[in-house]
Amino acid sequence: ARRVVQGLSHMTLSQQLLKEKANDYEEPLYEEELNQLDSLPEKFENGDWTHDDLEWIITWKVGRAFEKPVLRHFRSNPDERISDAIETAVTGRAVGDKVDALTSIKGVGVPVASAILLFIDPARFTVIDERAWRALREMEYVDRELSEDPTIEEYVLYLGACRSLANEYDVDLRTLDRALWALGGNE
Repeated sequence: ARRVVQGLSHMTLSQQLLKEKANDYEEPLYEEELNQLDSLPEKFENGDWTHDDLEWIITWKVGRAFEKPVLRHFRSNPDERISDAIETAVTGRAVGDKVDALTSIKGVGVPVASAILLFIDPARFTVIDERAWRALREMEYVDRELSEDPTIEEYVLYLGACRSLANEYDVDLRTLDRALWALGGNE
C-alpha cells in the first residue's frame, strides 16, 4: 500500500524516496552522530557509558541553544538515579518502562529519552521529532498533532508508526528517521 505524501508535491512514498530524502538530513553533529551510533550501543550494552556520553546525546537532541539549562538539570541528578535509569533502559522489556525510567532523570523529557534509546539500540529505536511527526501525520500514520511536551504514549505510537513504515519500505529506522526529518520540513 503506497501512501501519497500530502503537501509534498504529491510524491509517492517509496524505498528510493526515503533513501534520497535521508540524504537531505542536516545535523551539525552528523559526523559525530555516525561515530556515536557505532560506539555507544556497545558501551551501553557493556555498562561502559559515561556522563559525557549522555551529555553528548542531550546536546545532540536539544541543540546548542538549549543545552545549558537542560545540562544544568541533568547534572543535578544523583549518579545512582542516572545509573538505575540507564540500566532499565538497556535491560527493560517494555518501551514505556524504558522511557519512564529515563524521564525520571531530571532534565530528560520524552524526546531526550528517545534519543538515549536510539543510541542504546539504533536497530530498535528512533528519536521522536516534531518534523518527523509532522511527516507521519501528513501521510496519516499518526492522527493528531504532537503535544508541546511529548508523552510516553506518543512515543510508543510514534515508534510503532516508524517501525511499521521502516518494515513496509525495507529501510532501517535511522534512514527512515532522517528521511522523515527532511520530509517534515520547516513549519
